[in-house]
Amino acid sequence: MDNGKELNTSEGIELKVEDVMGSHIEDPITFWGQAIELIEDLLKISTALTEICPFAAKVFGDPAPEKIYGGLYSEDQCWYRCKLKKMMTNEKWLMTYVDYGNSEALNKSCIVELPEDMQYPGLASRFRLWGLQIPHNQDVTPFEQGRRFLASLVNDKIIQVNHRDTAQDGAFLVDAQSDALDVGQEVLKKGFAEKCKTASVHNNEGIKSNLVPLISGRNAEGFQGLGIGSQKMKNTLDSRNDQLGSEPKGRVDNVEYCRDLRMNRGITLVRSLERKISGQCRTGQKLNMVKMQHDQKLLEDQNEKLRAKNSKYLQNCNVLEGQIKHQQQELKKMEEKLKQHQETELKLVDKLKHAVETKLKSLTNNVEKLRLVRCEFKENHFGDDLSEAVKVITEGCLCMLRSMKNLEDTWNEYNSAQETLQACNSVDDVHILIDKRNEVRSSLYAAAEEFISEVEKLPIKDRVHVLKALASSLDAAYGPYEVEHNSSEVFEQFFEWRDSKLQEFNNIKHRTDSSLQLLSEWFSNAMKFFDLNSSVSLTSMEVINDVDVILDQAEQDVCKELEISTTQKDDADMKIIHSAFNKVMQEIIKEQDLLLVIQNKYEASVQFKEQVGQWLNLYPSVEDLLSIKRSVKNLKAQLRWKLVEKNNLEDLGSYDQVRIQEMKEEIHRLRDDIYEEICREQREYEKLGDVVHNWFPELPLLYPEAAIKTYMQSAGLLTDSLERDLFDPEPMKELSSKRPLVCSEIKSQKILLKGYSVDTATEAKMIDRAAQYHKAWSVLKEESGLLPVLYLLACKSEPVTYVMVPFYPGWCLKTVQATKPLTSEELCKVMQGVAVGLQTLHNSSIVHGALHPHNVFAVNRERGIVGDFDFTKSADQRNIATWMVADKLELVAPEVRNGQAAVPASDVFAYGCLLLWLNFPKNNLKTNSDGTPDVSELSIDPKMLSLVSRMICYNPDDRLRVDQLLEEDGFLKIKTPDSIQEETKTSASDEIVVNNVFANETKSELLDEGST
Repeated sequence: MDNGKELNTSEGIELKVEDVMGSHIEDPITFWGQAIELIEDLLKISTALTEICPFAAKVFGDPAPEKIYGGLYSEDQCWYRCKLKKMMTNEKWLMTYVDYGNSEALNKSCIVELPEDMQYPGLASRFRLWGLQIPHNQDVTPFEQGRRFLASLVNDKIIQVNHRDTAQDGAFLVDAQSDALDVGQEVLKKGFAEKCKTASVHNNEGIKSNLVPLISGRNAEGFQGLGIGSQKMKNTLDSRNDQLGSEPKGRVDNVEYCRDLRMNRGITLVRSLERKISGQCRTGQKLNMVKMQHDQKLLEDQNEKLRAKNSKYLQNCNVLEGQIKHQQQELKKMEEKLKQHQETELKLVDKLKHAVETKLKSLTNNVEKLRLVRCEFKENHFGDDLSEAVKVITEGCLCMLRSMKNLEDTWNEYNSAQETLQACNSVDDVHILIDKRNEVRSSLYAAAEEFISEVEKLPIKDRVHVLKALASSLDAAYGPYEVEHNSSEVFEQFFEWRDSKLQEFNNIKHRTDSSLQLLSEWFSNAMKFFDLNSSVSLTSMEVINDVDVILDQAEQDVCKELEISTTQKDDADMKIIHSAFNKVMQEIIKEQDLLLVIQNKYEASVQFKEQVGQWLNLYPSVEDLLSIKRSVKNLKAQLRWKLVEKNNLEDLGSYDQVRIQEMKEEIHRLRDDIYEEICREQREYEKLGDVVHNWFPELPLLYPEAAIKTYMQSAGLLTDSLERDLFDPEPMKELSSKRPLVCSEIKSQKILLKGYSVDTATEAKMIDRAAQYHKAWSVLKEESGLLPVLYLLACKSEPVTYVMVPFYPGWCLKTVQATKPLTSEELCKVMQGVAVGLQTLHNSSIVHGALHPHNVFAVNRERGIVGDFDFTKSADQRNIATWMVADKLELVAPEVRNGQAAVPASDVFAYGCLLLWLNFPKNNLKTNSDGTPDVSELSIDPKMLSLVSRMICYNPDDRLRVDQLLEEDGFLKIKTPDSIQEETKTSASDEIVVNNVFANETKSELLDEGST
């Protein structure tokens, strides 16, 4: 066999071989089946029919024989494709299921139209066993046994068929094998079929061999009973077909089709035999057939009538059963009503026996309830607390102070004058603006005095406490208020509603009191009447008269008052109350806001009065600053002279070593004195900066020689008093070969000077970036996690600007890990500090961009700080530098390598990579195709892996922020102090002047940390 074909060696013909699933048995040698490769298509068709057919249109008119429809199979109520085989009646048709081969009589309502895409040939094929035919004299019973036997071999089994030829009726003539059995041989052995006499039977006669067996094989002598026997066979097959029509598909015999063909063949044979028999025989046969048909028709009509009567009787029975059930239910209801009436009658009889007791008991119970209700609802039943609150906020309300309006206007005018002075660049115009400012300042001082005096006369604190207590009590009683745009008539509506309710309640209360008083008088008269010793003469009619009316009226009035007192207010009442409550709360909050504004302005006015008082008749001077500058200049000249003198002595070759040592000590003292004077200069700058920021913005313009503006623009970093020549520099070429880098010593502490080549534009950007960095550091200072920038100083002889920072020799991560790696505990502390440093920068919107092992310091192996960066470059330029590696692990984030701008998440990526490098220094970490480190082969704690994975992921939006990182439970086993978290949120970027933090003591502390 090759590709579904095999060669017939005897005939040299290539035969088709395929695997087939048997689905329906037609006769002992004919069956239907589907090729195995079509099973999946069969399932698809079933699914499609389930979705299409329930909503498809019914068949209109008669179905077309060539068209395929959807039929509802009676056995499983599922839809299958079918085709018209025979019209039985106008409403009932015999349909063949084209994908299985079986047939069934379907009502018109069970057949629907199918779309064009379902109009294709059936998947089932018809097969007949090669070389076999049904015996001509076979009866119905062997025929059925043969079908069942063939079904046991073929049905619902995968069989292999070898195509031999094709019959004239379209059936494939095949050899079939099922479970290694030759199906044809097995059928032949059982006697259900016989071999064809010639090989041409299938070719020439086609379907004849399958249709004649019921008639052929009879001799002429037995033909007298042929008509009756054929009709008997036909009736048997018809009844068998009716039974098989409802069998499951794949198992139902298509007997109707075979019967028609057999009858056609029988008719042909009868006609040929009629030429040889007498007319009498033909007439008798015809009469017998007509009689049988007539009898059958009568039976069918009688059966139809019986079925109609039976249906009518069943309907009548159903109607009678329904009527009986209805009558039973009505009877049950009547019995229940009768029982209720009897119970009610018994209760009425009992009630009549105790009528007085019942009335008095009900009245006394209600009076007892009313007494408790009057005590509980004595107050605040109709918004009494709201009424009092309205009085508080309307009668004691503090309105806008007249002096406050004057103060605000004057203050705005003063701020405008200050802004004009700050923007002025002309010395000629500045004096006029100063005079105007001073005049407005005097007016502001007077307005502040007037406002302070007026506020101190008001009971503001008491009013604040009253409003706070009132708001708290109302909130507890009515819940949180809602903001409403209420009209000014809300309070009027509330008081109208309250007065109306009080009037109604008081009237009812008065009627209740009157009714109970009348009842008390009746009881008093009754007591006198029944007192036989009393001299009061009362008749029985006077005592008993109207007693029921009195009791009923008292009961009615008491119940009415109870109802009003205990019934919840309706929606309209609640709407009025809540509108009044919301209005009261809005007025309270409005007044509280006003009082808060008054208090804040009062405190600001008091502070302004205290601070500006010293400058009313005094103008700030920069003489102290200039004096310090002259002193620094003088000391610098002395230092240069001593340096020249020392160099001259050393050049002579023969000099006094004691003298040289004394000169070195004096030079060292001069350097310390210069530094002390520079510290004094910075403190003076701080004072002047505060004065310029708050009171005199014109000072930088009036005193350009003081360089106040430069100080303020650089956040106190840039100074012209420091020069590179003043230090005793020691070149540090081993640390950097690209830029000037020298180490020096001030007051026994080492500092580092890093030089950057700049032009005018680069210098401005460098100063601005350094100032932002310094402002971020100054929020937390030593707790910021950043390396402080001490000064910026420009070189006069060349375009180089130096950054002065503390020097930590040997403490960078690269050196520490190469010499003596950090322990696990030390690593936690160091990286905690690095994370705090990144958070400090990110809170000030600064991207570091240069986080690598050479720029992270483990100070004393217990405190990590982030080093400064190249202020001449942007974050993007810093991030793509060649030094952004840790050994072979690249620290540049994927988005930066792809040309995107550096963001805080880029620093987090570098931080995560550093963390991996520190924990796995000996691993040659690989990089994925997307640029992220490959951690799949690392033996790492699951929690640590989860944390690092969220820092080094590809998408920057998915990475942790540094503040989230510090808040992670168990992050590096150390939690950041809450004070650091809170203070880092404060930004000083909007300040014009930031106080210089470099006092002498502060610098000494910073330098102490860099000692080796």
